[in-house]
Amino acid sequence: MLIPQASLRAAPPSSQALEQARAELEAGRTTPALKTVEELIDLLPPPEILQEAYFLQATILKGDGEIEEALSVLKQLLEEFPFSPVTNSARIMLAELYSQKEEYAQALTQLSQALDYAPDQETRQTLFQLIRQAELGNGNPLGAVKAALNELMLADPTERLALEQLIQTLVLQQLDEAALEEIIESYPKRYPSDLAMIRLIELHTSRGDEVLAERDIRGFLNRFPTHPYAQTAMALLQSFINKIKIHQHILGVALPFSGPMKPYGTDLLNGIRLALDIAKEQWGLSSVGLVVKDTTTLTSTLRVEMQQLLDEFQPRAVIGPLLSREIRQIGRLPDDYDTPFITPSSSLLNVREYGSFWFSTAMTTSVQAKRLAEYAILKLGYHRFGIIYPKTAYGQELAEMFGREVIHSGGEVIAIEGYDEKQTDVAEQLRRLKNKDLEQYGLEEPEETRTGEKRLVYTPGFDAVFLPGQPVHLALIAAQLAFFDMNVPIFGGNSWHNPEIFRWAKQDLDGSIFVDGFFLNSPDPNVHMFIQRYRSRFHKDPSLFAVQAYDAATLALETLRKGAQSGQGVWDQLVRRSDLPALSGFSSFSSAGILNRRLYILQVNNRTFTQMN
Repeated sequence: MLIPQASLRAAPPSSQALEQARAELEAGRTTPALKTVEELIDLLPPPEILQEAYFLQATILKGDGEIEEALSVLKQLLEEFPFSPVTNSARIMLAELYSQKEEYAQALTQLSQALDYAPDQETRQTLFQLIRQAELGNGNPLGAVKAALNELMLADPTERLALEQLIQTLVLQQLDEAALEEIIESYPKRYPSDLAMIRLIELHTSRGDEVLAERDIRGFLNRFPTHPYAQTAMALLQSFINKIKIHQHILGVALPFSGPMKPYGTDLLNGIRLALDIAKEQWGLSSVGLVVKDTTTLTSTLRVEMQQLLDEFQPRAVIGPLLSREIRQIGRLPDDYDTPFITPSSSLLNVREYGSFWFSTAMTTSVQAKRLAEYAILKLGYHRFGIIYPKTAYGQELAEMFGREVIHSGGEVIAIEGYDEKQTDVAEQLRRLKNKDLEQYGLEEPEETRTGEKRLVYTPGFDAVFLPGQPVHLALIAAQLAFFDMNVPIFGGNSWHNPEIFRWAKQDLDGSIFVDGFFLNSPDPNVHMFIQRYRSRFHKDPSLFAVQAYDAATLALETLRKGAQSGQGVWDQLVRRSDLPALSGFSSFSSAGILNRRLYILQVNNRTFTQMN
């Protein structure tokens, strides 16, 4: 019997089969190449050959347009060999296949993972290019700009020009306002922040929003004083300054519009702009201009900058600054110029310490404490209180203020106990509170349990407990109060006004009461109008900062409506009037310069907040 010669030949080693498949692929013989590699895989070669075979199989399938089959092979490769030498190449091919299917989110996931393990600059450049293309396909030009900027750093001179032109096109034609702001924050004093700022100036100018355009121009000149666009920016700025100066009345604004405090400055400016819009519509105050100063991009001290603003524009009032330390820097300058400065956010309890022309529309701890104590004592009839506070500046100050207001209103504080924010157990503080209470008003009486045992039952002698802490601490303390039989109402400050409270406290705080300066779900028609106008104008919900700035601007504008013609005239009304139209109702300023605003009494109930007043 003759044995065929083919059968006498030994089967080629797996590495030879792999090389054969590669050679067939290079020769354009894809069908034999695919057959060879599939037969090789069926033989279960050693791992170092199998992973290469999988990748070659996916390469052939991809070239033949068999996208789903190629995807399946690559996923199997990554599952079986997550740390293979071909893993990164497999991820890149996966991303290319997902992009062909227009599944860009999947592609970006693979590219991001591949980037973490890219072995060299050439591979990283390729990855940034693929990310840029996927981001554009995914409708995210901001992501494409960021990828192109990374690609730019790795490109050779012949490639840089094309990339720079692409970035310029994306920034000037495709980025929306929020994306432009992000570019400016991410690259504050370098390319392409200059392009983004120029585009913002153009957008705001074309919309007739000269307040923001002027702010953007000043920011641009501060960051890029020698830029080719600087001369154009200077001409625009002078044009805006001339337009501001022709107004009968001018209000100054000094707030941060860059850096970490920018979100607060933006909210505050939004509140001011809305107040001006409404005053123009409802009161006919059409001749009021705003001059805006970014307190984070100053070329000299804040006091000097404010002095320059007062000299050049002679505003009726200035709204700002944001921080207490900035008030200290400015000092008595408002008094020197007879110009009221109204801070919408400083936590100072007495701004008049720095001069009689200082005012504040911020919700301070003293305002919170006074409103809570009045409600608890005069409305609910409670007179005795325990206080458990976190040893933070906010917690200590609010606890001290509340205790002072309770005593001032004829009430009594049984004990004040502090805890460190890192604590998860306040049992020792509650024991001390209980012991102090038992020395005065608390009772411990024997009671027989169901099993016939005797136990002492504690009845608190105080009516309520004040907890000015954060949601996570409230949950812990509320549960421990119940454990110590301190089943009394709980009061708190505006730090409670956070949905996180429902994540931590569950039902333990139901019925508890706190205060805040703003409530989105208030039935008050004035508040409802303000919220709707704010959402329509700025496409988001207003914050407490926006409300406080709205009040500051509204009160200044009200004095102009009532005939104030100078800073002194504005001051006269702010000091003397008790009918100033704050958003929450008629208000007045205290002798410390703090707005006596009406606060909202809110109750926690069944995972919602309910307004009680």
